[in-house]
Amino acid sequence: MAGLGIAEAPGTRLAQDRAEVRYPADSVVVLAGIPGAGKSTLLRRLFPEGADHQGVRVFDSERLRARWMPVLAAVPYPWWRPLLHLTYYVKVLSAMREGPMILHDCATRPWVRRLIGWRARRSGLAVHLILLDVPGDVARSGQHARGRVVRSGSMATHCRRWPRLIARAVDDPGHLVPGAVSATILTRGQANRLEQIAFE
Repeated sequence: MAGLGIAEAPGTRLAQDRAEVRYPADSVVVLAGIPGAGKSTLLRRLFPEGADHQGVRVFDSERLRARWMPVLAAVPYPWWRPLLHLTYYVKVLSAMREGPMILHDCATRPWVRRLIGWRARRSGLAVHLILLDVPGDVARSGQHARGRVVRSGSMATHCRRWPRLIARAVDDPGHLVPGAVSATILTRGQANRLEQIAFE
């Protein structure tokens, strides 16, 4: 399968399977999807922790959570989840000074999208979106598989917002994350068959 060239046109939807997506080196790639869509699974497969990623920096809140678990496992996760998220976003925004980097985010929180767009613009970096478009029931199955289920009310909010976000991204990625220049939308099957996210 041929690789997809560097994304230039906004609102790009993958019409067929691709082995690879490519971006310029001065890029911030936001890998987005509702909880359970498979973001962390895709990052673990393409960017294993501890491996040499040739300068690509990977930010995933699940990895930060795994590092905290040995110390905080006895404390109910909802108690320290806000601190985890705050620490994660501080780390992401502080590191957003040069590319390439790829970061995990659900993209359903407007204030986070605005912060990412603002910080990337301040650093002269282009934002590209990869959106995992997964139905809510499939995402819930993914949550059960990972052993951590999002509260029903919170999940309903994610699922309610997601279709509108996809529509906005197709119309213009900049409506989703200010300054974003491309959006690539993947089904679960396409994400499973993706072999590389490359920067050049």
